[in-house]
Amino acid sequence: MLDTTGTLYSMATFAGFTDINGDFEGQYFAFMSDAISIVAGSLLGTSPLTTFVESSTGIKEGGRTGLTALTVAGYFFIAFFFTPILSSIPTWAVGPPLILVGVLMMRAVAEIQWSDMRQAIPAFVTMIMMPLTYSIAYGLIGGISTYIILHLWDWGEAFLEKQGLVKGMKEDHLLHEENNGNDHDGKELEVV
Repeated sequence: MLDTTGTLYSMATFAGFTDINGDFEGQYFAFMSDAISIVAGSLLGTSPLTTFVESSTGIKEGGRTGLTALTVAGYFFIAFFFTPILSSIPTWAVGPPLILVGVLMMRAVAEIQWSDMRQAIPAFVTMIMMPLTYSIAYGLIGGISTYIILHLWDWGEAFLEKQGLVKGMKEDHLLHEENNGNDHDGKELEVV
């Protein structure tokens, strides 16, 4: 599920379909068609029928409506008859186009606020975990886990303040956004 979610949202963002909340039109149908395809593929014993990151090559070339997918399906049908010839192409031969697509997808990295360590560290962990584990899901799990760990301090502080146990916490820790590169005399810890 995380693979599908990560791939669909990254492709929608890459195509410019996402709104300010990160949602995109027709996302329900995209997830449903992906889920139905996965179930049908597993029942028929075929390889996974799901959204792949390689779809970004079609998006890069301007595909938006699904006509690109139908054109590629036609080419796959034609290639079916040339399978013995095409199987002689080594797998490393398709690497350069995927590297170029990866470079194009790095545009989203510019939107990360690298000065805020609570955003930068989970983003970095996510980016590093995906290629090292060969899984989008494991990359997302690593990034989300890191995000939760880094925000536990803030959530604990807010909870203690809400309970009236602590009136203020010292804000001189590295992860605090306002203190990155600045010298502030944060508030002292005051226990009630």
